[in-house]
Amino acid sequence: MAAPSAPMIEKARDFISAFNTSEARFFQEERFSEAELRKSLADSQTDRKLEAMKRILAGVSVGRDCSALFADVVKNIAAPSLELKKMIYIYLVQYGEHNRELALLSINSFQKDLTDRSQLVRASALRAMASIKVLEVIQIVMVAVRTAASDTSPYVRKTAAQCTIKVYGIDPDQFLDLRTLLLKLMSDSEITVVGSALLAFHHLVVERPPTSATSQGAQQQQEGGAAAAEDSALRAQLALLHPNFRRLCQELPSMDSWSQQCCIDLLTRYCRLFFASESTRRELAAEGTDSASGTEPPLPEDLALFLKSLKIVLFSASKGATVAAAVALCYLAPQQEMKVVTMPLLRCLRQSPPESTRAILIALRPLIESHPELFRPSIREFFVYSFDFLEIKEVKLQILELLADESNVQTVLRELQAYVSWQSEPSFVASAVRSISHIALKLKSVADSCLGGLVKMLDSRCEALSCEAVVALRALLQRRRETHDSGLGAVLPQLGRHLEDLQAPAARASVIWIIGQYQREAPRLAPDVLRKLAKTFVNEKQEVKQQIMGLSFKVCSFHSLNARGEIPSTLGGDGKDDAVAAGCSPEDSAKLFPRLEKIAEHIAELAAFDSSWDVRDAARALRKLRESAKGTPGPDLTEGMTALGAWYSKACLGLGENPNTTESSPKPADALVEQGAGHLQSSFILGSLAQALDFPLDSYRPLPDWAEADSSSELRMPPKVTAPPKSDAPKSISSASVSQVHHIENRVQAPSNITNVPVASSLEDLDLFYSTPAAPSRPPAAATPGPTRAAAAAQKQEPRQTLEQFSLVPPSAPASAPASAAPNIVVGTAIFGEDEESDEEDDSDAPPADDDDDWKYCAQAAPPASAAPAAAPPQPAPAAAAPPQQAAAAAAAAAAAAAAAAVAATETARAGPDDESAVAPVAPVEVSQEAPPDTASNEPASEDPPAQTPPPPPPPTQEGQEEGQPKKAETVDDLLL
Repeated sequence: MAAPSAPMIEKARDFISAFNTSEARFFQEERFSEAELRKSLADSQTDRKLEAMKRILAGVSVGRDCSALFADVVKNIAAPSLELKKMIYIYLVQYGEHNRELALLSINSFQKDLTDRSQLVRASALRAMASIKVLEVIQIVMVAVRTAASDTSPYVRKTAAQCTIKVYGIDPDQFLDLRTLLLKLMSDSEITVVGSALLAFHHLVVERPPTSATSQGAQQQQEGGAAAAEDSALRAQLALLHPNFRRLCQELPSMDSWSQQCCIDLLTRYCRLFFASESTRRELAAEGTDSASGTEPPLPEDLALFLKSLKIVLFSASKGATVAAAVALCYLAPQQEMKVVTMPLLRCLRQSPPESTRAILIALRPLIESHPELFRPSIREFFVYSFDFLEIKEVKLQILELLADESNVQTVLRELQAYVSWQSEPSFVASAVRSISHIALKLKSVADSCLGGLVKMLDSRCEALSCEAVVALRALLQRRRETHDSGLGAVLPQLGRHLEDLQAPAARASVIWIIGQYQREAPRLAPDVLRKLAKTFVNEKQEVKQQIMGLSFKVCSFHSLNARGEIPSTLGGDGKDDAVAAGCSPEDSAKLFPRLEKIAEHIAELAAFDSSWDVRDAARALRKLRESAKGTPGPDLTEGMTALGAWYSKACLGLGENPNTTESSPKPADALVEQGAGHLQSSFILGSLAQALDFPLDSYRPLPDWAEADSSSELRMPPKVTAPPKSDAPKSISSASVSQVHHIENRVQAPSNITNVPVASSLEDLDLFYSTPAAPSRPPAAATPGPTRAAAAAQKQEPRQTLEQFSLVPPSAPASAPASAAPNIVVGTAIFGEDEESDEEDDSDAPPADDDDDWKYCAQAAPPASAAPAAAPPQPAPAAAAPPQQAAAAAAAAAAAAAAAAVAATETARAGPDDESAVAPVAPVEVSQEAPPDTASNEPASEDPPAQTPPPPPPPTQEGQEEGQPKKAETVDDLLL
């Protein structure tokens, strides 16, 4: 054999490694050792503790008792590992109830974990604390539940609602506090929390109500019984759902399946207690109007809202929720709306697993019985499959009997005949034969064909089939009217021949009853059958012995009356009951009667010493009646006894007439059908566990009765929630949402609140504005020489340049220019460059800032013009050139002076000429600034004659200009730069 290759060895190694690291290794029974687990739980390494807890939980999941490790597990409750803490809490929930003393030792750790950052840890701690069923710590648990009910996590609030059930189980005296807490959780914004609160509320109020809850209905209990007291107590509890009723109806489709089923049951009971039935509303509507109208009374709005939600839940993916919604519609909806439940229920039946199919069929059976027309088009959905469970087959056969009518009876009978051939299941075959007999009794049109088919089944080799066929024949013949063409004369001899082969007691008893009841069809058959049965009387079962004694009395009575000629050829002139003693003359009966009397006496002697009391009592009674029927009064027989014996003998043969029975009185079976038409006939609520088990549990509560009248819709108005007062506190740090801060954009676009502002329409007006003399009351802040008269005269001769023709173009300053070089210009009330509301001062060493946003508002204020601005008045030159730092400081001072002048002008205009407190404007300050290299290229071309405008100085060359030498500002552009 060749050696394995390297790739195969590597694959095998990977497979073994994967198996060792798989979670399946924790379920290995041979590796479960309590000593090893204790050692691992006491280890300081968290990994070993995690592995030990996984093995413990795996053992719990497969049914192993791990309670012996409780103390070792509890010691690790304060472990920092989140995963380990979760597994420990799962273990504590499982075994905390059985180890209360040890669990109490970790109550402090539980309380500490209730404030953990993880919602899973908080919920697990609360669940574990509620699992400790010790009454002494119930107040601590209640405080924890109240705190968790207000937790920020919906998962924790949901766990708090679930823990109320455990708390109520420990201390029922906490009912009122728990109910208040659950009503609060029902108003939660999360649907999962509302669903859990409904589950707990249903448990507290419906399933396990407190014993003191029925004290409110003590008076009703004395008058109407315990049911009225329970309804009164439940009504008082469900009245608390008034504010939440409409919200619960609206949120019902959004809940999980378990919460939906619980909510449907709770609201169904609510509607039965606070709304009237359909018939009651119809009667009240008829009493309120003089003439009965054909329209149905409208449904209450709240009830219609609940029915609308139920119709939505019918299409739920959960089969339990669908069945619950269908059942609620059957109990609440009008009859004309019942058809909406058909297809959802059939869908659930098709999709349900075999384990739940029987429960759905049992829930459907009363509904099909009351409304068979809804399911007849889908009768094939209830045909039996060979792989169905026996219980499912039985229920399907019952449903087929209910759905059979004249339109589909042939299809149903063919299906039942196919089931009869499944002789591998004798019990199911017997059930199929019973279904055939029930259909024959229900539909007279197929009675003859069913009777013939049952007679053929008597020759079957299957004992169960033949025995059940006999029982079915008995049921058919009992309900069948005897006529001349009934064919009973051919059936009875065949039954007598099969009597010896029948072993089932029920089948033998049925054949004996049939032969004795219809012996007039074959009068010579009954004596021979009686002779054979007398030989085997001792070995027969009790029910067979009773039928043999009855047969002996009937045979003796028939031949005694026939020998005296008291059996007429026809009974009843209407032909209703014909009794013809065919084939047996009175002389033949007279010869047979002494022998038959001896056989009957022998059977009575055997029965007198039987072990069964019923057999002994029946033998003594029949012997006394037989002696009294001879018609000879004696010392032991009075005339009354003789008359009784004679009447009973005729009654057994169908010759007597009951004077209390009238033809007009309906039969009990017919009365039952008429009573149950259109109404659900079920001992328990459809779809409940009590209906599936056929007996109620302690937690089962029947549906309450309908209310006498509809309650007011104002009761279900949601509570009005008052909005809190609106606060002006900022809710964000965005500048757009802060209304108290006015930015430069709003100040430019919004109109100014200053009224006395002089209008500057030209550059000269602007220069005059800055050169306004100071007020006499206050000296100027700085003594700065103003422009000379010669300069002013020269400016008057020049053409005046308007602001519309003046264009403010942002200069292209070099990248190295300081931020303080940006000028401050005042135009109206808008300040360019410097913001008065800014608390930060310009720093000469700061990097250059982008002033493009400021210049765009300049472009909106004045459109560009081609004319060059007029020359500014000459400013005195500085005494000496300043270094760059001093030049920057001078420029900053000039900007500050210009801003101060604008403020002073504004205050002067607002205060007036007579106000001494007016602030004097500041005169313009000389600005010495180093001209940028590209100043000449950025200056606009001048359209004025060169004689009137001084020629601009030539741009300095790089060689002739020293670094840091200031340039004299001669124009407005130079000032702006």
